[in-house]
Amino acid sequence: MRSTLFHLAKRHDVLSFFVLAFAISWACWIPAAMLSLDSRLLLILGSFGPALASIVLTRCLCGRAGLRRMLARLLIWRVGLGWYLFAFLGTAVVVLSSIWIHGRLGGAVPEFNDPGQWYLAIVVFLYVLFFSVMGEEIGWRGYALPRLQARHNALVSSLILGLVWGFWHLPLFWIKGNEHQQLSLTLFILQIVAQAIIYTWIYNNTRQSLLMAHLYHAASNATLGLLPILPADTGGDLRPLWIAVGCLWIVTVAIVVIFGPGRLSRGAKGQIDSTGPRTLRARGHC
Repeated sequence: MRSTLFHLAKRHDVLSFFVLAFAISWACWIPAAMLSLDSRLLLILGSFGPALASIVLTRCLCGRAGLRRMLARLLIWRVGLGWYLFAFLGTAVVVLSSIWIHGRLGGAVPEFNDPGQWYLAIVVFLYVLFFSVMGEEIGWRGYALPRLQARHNALVSSLILGLVWGFWHLPLFWIKGNEHQQLSLTLFILQIVAQAIIYTWIYNNTRQSLLMAHLYHAASNATLGLLPILPADTGGDLRPLWIAVGCLWIVTVAIVVIFGPGRLSRGAKGQIDSTGPRTLRARGHC
């Protein structure tokens, strides 16, 4: 029985990851939704489903060496200043531009936080990084993305991962007090799919750096929480967020056009190195 499960998981490595990640996360989130619980602990535990699934499957299928290779991508930090600037400020530029456009269209500009409390950005960023993002990126970009890119081009891989990643959040829309309850599911999926393409672009151009994926994810979530773009800060008005998603898709389409859908990268820095998809294919995805 154990041998059968092993071979099944090895043959369907990406699907096995999706099933296990959903099972772990939804086992925490669905009870919270059904019982109308506003449980921060269950939310945090559920967010670690992708990372746990990734670690378990990589250890089982690829051994300790494979797990070390995957986790080593958390230490890839020499990627150029421009990538750090994009990771930390890219979402802020989109959000601020969207709020400005909303105001120019006659909308009420929401109230910003006191600039004197700038230090809150650091606190929020670190909280999001360690209690949410750390549970996701080791799975989505650490495990699933390189295996998808071993079979499909970068754009198709991103679209598949973006849709799965988006629907992974589904129970959160029914959890009492969760910010997802304020959002349109269609709007959220559009945002997630666009971001999935941007993550792949970052990943493929930074030598598959999981560190950069973590920083971009944490900065993006922190930005959405700190700048007045969500319905809780706009009196329920979704237009600023719709504008932001539209701007995000403009950036995404520009990336696809400029860098190409095949790799979403170009030049020497965009070449997949020895830990990337080509090697994954040669090693049986390990």
